[in-house]
Amino acid sequence: MNHSSIDLKASSLLVVDDNPDSLSLLTEMLKRHGFRVRPIPDGKSVLEAVISEPPDLILLDISMPEMNGYEVCEQLKAHEHFSEIPVIFISGLNNPMDKVKAFSFGGIDYITKPFNFEELEARITMQLELCQQRQLLRERYEQLTQLEKLRDNLVHMMIHDMRSPLGGIYPLCQ
Repeated sequence: MNHSSIDLKASSLLVVDDNPDSLSLLTEMLKRHGFRVRPIPDGKSVLEAVISEPPDLILLDISMPEMNGYEVCEQLKAHEHFSEIPVIFISGLNNPMDKVKAFSFGGIDYITKPFNFEELEARITMQLELCQQRQLLRERYEQLTQLEKLRDNLVHMMIHDMRSPLGGIYPLCQ
């Protein structure tokens, strides 16, 4: 599998923001650059959206009513099937402690608003590439594990097959 030929832009992104203008702007910018984007206007709807079609990456606002971004991320990371989905926080909160808190809840990156789109696109692409590399590593590990089992079975079979003829010769050598 040649990963350089994989189109990262065809990746599925979930964009979560309670501000309709921010959500619309971010969604349109990402779509124009080839990403498949699903906009979500509140934190409570994220789990439903993820269950129906898990995204490759989530862009998540922090300050939202009812369920903030920290709570959303915490729920995702607690769920076995969704814990590996990378979450990039995108927020107007610029306090270093907000960033630390975002990472402690499972975020993999943090971008402050207003953001530079080229930087956002580069960070998204980097995280998607890292996810693909982790998946490739898991696949290769599984292949290596299977090859190791085959090797062990072959060695055991060879030892077993060699014992029979050697067993007949051994009494002659005494």
